[in-house]
Amino acid sequence: IPQKSGLGGGSMNAASILKHLIKNKTININKKEIVEICRLIGSDVILGLNSTYSILTSKNDIRCFKNIKNFYILIVLPNFGCSTKEIYSKVKKFHKAKFKQPNKNMFEINFLKKTKNQLESIAFSKYPKLKFIKSKLENINNPIFVRMTGSGSALVAYYRSKEKCKKNKKKFNRKYK
Repeated sequence: IPQKSGLGGGSMNAASILKHLIKNKTININKKEIVEICRLIGSDVILGLNSTYSILTSKNDIRCFKNIKNFYILIVLPNFGCSTKEIYSKVKKFHKAKFKQPNKNMFEINFLKKTKNQLESIAFSKYPKLKFIKSKLENINNPIFVRMTGSGSALVAYYRSKEKCKKNKKKFNRKYK
């Protein structure tokens, strides 16, 4: 996962290494110790140990869900990255967490379409090209929705069909190298 893409690269890389060490019995630790190690590295590292549909609550609890409908995604990574530290330093007011009581409905299209990435406006003002790319993604064969990842810089278009996603990838690659 590229650095400065907003995809949790550092956290997921750390989780992959920890998972490997545990699986190969290089280290022998219990669940409580695993959770503590993850928290010391970063609050979202724990999510990388589990490949299920999970939500990390505002209280650092993990809720896992089953039988969630899949989306097909097109990820566009521009040739620059956003500094998480820099983007967060521009936040004037943190909004209340919406995931205090996570439930399966949070994976439904209507819920996801209504949510917003509050860091987009900050990233778009610093990097206008991100806003341009998002607009182009939104206008290529109508994805369900498009969001910037975390603090940026990747943008993700969500689709219902694999064919439509592949077709749009070809179109986007042809038009916008």
